[in-house]
Amino acid sequence: MYEHSCADPLVCDITVEDPSENFTRLRNFVDALKCSSLPSFQPDKLKDGFSEEMVAEAGVKYKITAVQVRKIYELLRLRATDVSKAEEYKKYRLEVKRRLNIPFQKEKKSLQKLEKFLQPQEYEAVLQSKSVDNQHEFLEKSYRDVELEYRKVIERLSAHVEV
Repeated sequence: MYEHSCADPLVCDITVEDPSENFTRLRNFVDALKCSSLPSFQPDKLKDGFSEEMVAEAGVKYKITAVQVRKIYELLRLRATDVSKAEEYKKYRLEVKRRLNIPFQKEKKSLQKLEKFLQPQEYEAVLQSKSVDNQHEFLEKSYRDVELEYRKVIERLSAHVEV
């Protein structure tokens, strides 16, 4: 079914509504395995950062959504990153955290709009409920969770075949 769908030019992408954690891990494994053979996902290209070329190549060949392509990029980029080199590993972590921070940036813009409609004390109460410390703590935990999931897939990739 997957191969048939990929061959159909009318199919834009293949999605799963509300996948389980195990299904997500399996999908990440299969997508990483497939994408690792594409030119834009080679280790030297991964270190140049995420690109529209990756989205186009994986989207056309394997019908993978842009959001999923980004996850596969991060997963394969972690695999290509020498974590013993502090600067290289830091660059990787910051890139992932920037993606994880996007919802907070959108919320910040919404709060700025909200300020126009609230009394100063109401707005201050809203801001206090959105503590920067809580945001940093959440981002750090989210990053650790993401890296743990990626490492599970990387381990399985290494056991499967040398990609």
